[in-house]
Amino acid sequence: MVVKAAQAKRALLLALTAFIAGCSGGPSLPMPSLPFFGGSEAQDPEFVHRGPTLGESLGQLPELDIPEVEAIKPSRADVMAAYNRVYGKLPSLRTNQAVGKRLADLHMEVGENLDIAGEAQPYDQAISLYESLLSKGNLQQADEVLYQLARAHDLAGNGDRALDYLDRLIGEYPLSEYIGEGRFRRAEIRFSAENFRAAAEDYAYVVELGGQSPYYRNASYMLGWTQFKRSRFAEGLENFFNVVDYLLLEGETQSLDAINTELLEDTFRVVTLALAYLDGPLTLAEEMRQRARPHWQYLAYERLAADYFDKSRFLDSVQTWQTFVEHNSLDARAPGAHIGMIQTLIDAGFPSDVLPKKEEFILRYGVYSEFWQHHPSQVRETYLPTLHDYLTEIATLAHAKAQNPEGHLLKASARGSKRDKRKISDEQRRELFLSAAGWYDQIVITFPDDPRTAEYLLLLGESYAEAAEHGRAVAALQRVVREYPTYDLAHEAGYAAILGLHELVSSAAADELELWQRLKIDAQIEFALMFPGDSRAPAVQADAANALFGLGHASEALDLADNLLAEWPDVTDDLRRTALLIIGHVRFAELEYAVAEQAYRQVAELGLREDQALKVRERLLASIYKQGEAAEAEGLVDAAVAHYLRIAEVDMAAELAIQGHFDAVAMLEGAQRAVEAAKLLSSFRKTYPDHQLAAGIDLRLASMYEQTENWSAAALEYVGLSKHAAEQDVRRQSLYRAAEIYLQQEDLLNAIENFRDYAHTYKQPLDLRLEAMHHMDELYQRTDEPDKRRFWLKKKIALHQEMGDQVTGRSRWLAANAQAVFAEDEKSAFAAIRLGHPLKRSLKKKQKALRRTLKAYETLAAYEVAEFTTASTYEIADLYSVLSKSIMKSDRPRDLSELELAQYEILLEEQAFPFEEQAIDLHAINMRRAWDGLYDEWVRRSYTELARLMPGRFDKREAEVSYAQSIH
Repeated sequence: MVVKAAQAKRALLLALTAFIAGCSGGPSLPMPSLPFFGGSEAQDPEFVHRGPTLGESLGQLPELDIPEVEAIKPSRADVMAAYNRVYGKLPSLRTNQAVGKRLADLHMEVGENLDIAGEAQPYDQAISLYESLLSKGNLQQADEVLYQLARAHDLAGNGDRALDYLDRLIGEYPLSEYIGEGRFRRAEIRFSAENFRAAAEDYAYVVELGGQSPYYRNASYMLGWTQFKRSRFAEGLENFFNVVDYLLLEGETQSLDAINTELLEDTFRVVTLALAYLDGPLTLAEEMRQRARPHWQYLAYERLAADYFDKSRFLDSVQTWQTFVEHNSLDARAPGAHIGMIQTLIDAGFPSDVLPKKEEFILRYGVYSEFWQHHPSQVRETYLPTLHDYLTEIATLAHAKAQNPEGHLLKASARGSKRDKRKISDEQRRELFLSAAGWYDQIVITFPDDPRTAEYLLLLGESYAEAAEHGRAVAALQRVVREYPTYDLAHEAGYAAILGLHELVSSAAADELELWQRLKIDAQIEFALMFPGDSRAPAVQADAANALFGLGHASEALDLADNLLAEWPDVTDDLRRTALLIIGHVRFAELEYAVAEQAYRQVAELGLREDQALKVRERLLASIYKQGEAAEAEGLVDAAVAHYLRIAEVDMAAELAIQGHFDAVAMLEGAQRAVEAAKLLSSFRKTYPDHQLAAGIDLRLASMYEQTENWSAAALEYVGLSKHAAEQDVRRQSLYRAAEIYLQQEDLLNAIENFRDYAHTYKQPLDLRLEAMHHMDELYQRTDEPDKRRFWLKKKIALHQEMGDQVTGRSRWLAANAQAVFAEDEKSAFAAIRLGHPLKRSLKKKQKALRRTLKAYETLAAYEVAEFTTASTYEIADLYSVLSKSIMKSDRPRDLSELELAQYEILLEEQAFPFEEQAIDLHAINMRRAWDGLYDEWVRRSYTELARLMPGRFDKREAEVSYAQSIH
């Protein structure tokens, strides 16, 4: 008995403890999933705060040092048994109600288990106990009991009874914490009864409570259905979208559990149904706009598009995707929507509409789009494979169309188009190629690491080239060469770039021409360097070298030309000719004339057109001539002469050959090698007689002959000049000089001939003509031709008289000299007359001769030339003296007596004396000239004559006094 009593007390204590826990904690019953009831008990405020509870009382007891014992958890049956034993026996009504409610709640739990087990009427005990508590009135937790009764009846399938209790709960306890669930449960019952309007009111109430209500989600869903059932589709959509908003508030569908996932799918299904009654994607777009385009909107479009597709409403499905794209162009899922649209068209069999949509896809989401700039790489990577496929396809088709636009028109014609008669204009063709280039450009920029990038760059360059966009074509083609040099067609890209640059050079403005030329040259050098095996490489390099030379970059041009011949020894004659010409020109400019000569000789051997051959020959001659100049500058006479003369080996008639020959003469002449110079100059005259340089050769050659004392040759040159020189003065001087040389060489006949020609031919200058006459005078003296001499003596005298104010001392002397000869002639004639018998007659004759002689000497004296004046004075004096002597020596008459003879002698003396006196006076005049400082042969002779004629006066000898005597 004691044991049983202890056990009873223990059970009571456990029951009370459990009761206390139920009264002080949260929900004690788990809430079942919708659509079943779920909730918790609520504490009665009055009950909680009326006096101390058992727990509080126990808490106030003093602490006991009780050893720890392991608590034994009672089973639900133990707890219910304990409650049953005390229910109705407790002194407090409120406590009894609390125990009764707790016992009813435990019966609900048991009923749930029985319900699950399939037992009949599992909730009867709970219902009975709840109704018992409710019937006694003044129940503190009546709203909760009403809620539990409604729940129990609902679980038991008694909808009407459940609705009654819910009506009471809602009507009697509007502030109860169970109102929200109560109205939700009532809405569920009303909906099942198809009382949609009433259900909508309750659902709307729950929805108004907001998301904090555990029934908000289901209420929103069901409110949408009530509106849908009443054909209020727009209002229904709003609530369905509230459900979606609620479910996907914090994430995507992957975060939902199975129940919520199913609810989401159901919601979208009814959304598609509602939209089908409205404007479909347009309505959806407007709804999403009003909801600020929630992150889950894509799912709505996706479900709607799928629904249309399942119903074979393909264009509506496409329109749905299109609507999303247009209203959400920057949404990260827009590319997916666009792909869905394209796939729909493909699956539905609308191929003609696919291509434009793919182009649109590229424009919307490609590298140049706002979408691309707006999103990070993570978003772009989601559709890059598709973008790549579309770009490749579109670019290929666009290129094919540009290459054969007429073919595409024919295809269009076969499909019924009326454009088959149209022709593609150049501008239209250009636009087609630009379109293809645009697609290739996007491929290259978007997918730089694509294995086919080199190919796309090549196609891009070709497209730009066809569109006459040569600058952009070159940029693309050169990327192939520089970034993908191992690409199979890299050499083709390189050559195409060169062609493009050629076009740019051809059309470049003057201020940009050199820039484009340089870029082309760089491309050519790059091509030849990178692709030496290409058959076009030599020609490309040759053209680059030629262009560089034209721009004045001689050193670079030379390097290319040298490399061309070294790299490709079997190059064609045309290219070899180009390289050799550059080498020749550059080496010539660098003063390496020997190398230049060799280059030009090799060019000449290749065979040239006449005009080309002429130019090359000129350069060859110039290079040889320049070698001569260089040697001349270094003082290498023989080398310079050799270079100058070998020019003629190339072309004797060339101007440089002529100049070289002439310069060789100058070199030898300047080196004082006149003999060689003269020989070479003579050769020049013989070879180039009509050249302008030959005009002065005769005179120059004559001078050289004189220098080398080749007098005969010099004289001949002067004679030739005297006849053929262009200038009269040269002819005149040459004639005179020839005469001089002949005279110098004792060639008297030629000297006479040339002096005579000079005197007869050239009136001026007078003095030189007079000298020529004088030479004639002297020459004829030497040839002993007195008559011819006297002819020229007269010429000299006459010329002197003509000179007037041009008379010089020399001319006066020459005239006096000539006059002296004539005076001597008169004197000789005078001396030749012998005074004979009869004296008178012979004397008269002699006197006449005397007068002529005196006149001749007087004329001679009139020239006032000192030596001839003294000579004239002396000769006149001598004439008188001779006359005096002649008179005295004249024959005496034979028949005179001695006296008569004596008288005759006296008479002769009288006749002769005056002449002797005259002679003395004239000699005295000469003598006095000595006093003036003039003492010549004639003065001296006058002294001698005076001494003879007047010895007493003029023949005295001075006494010689010794030196010693003079001192003492």
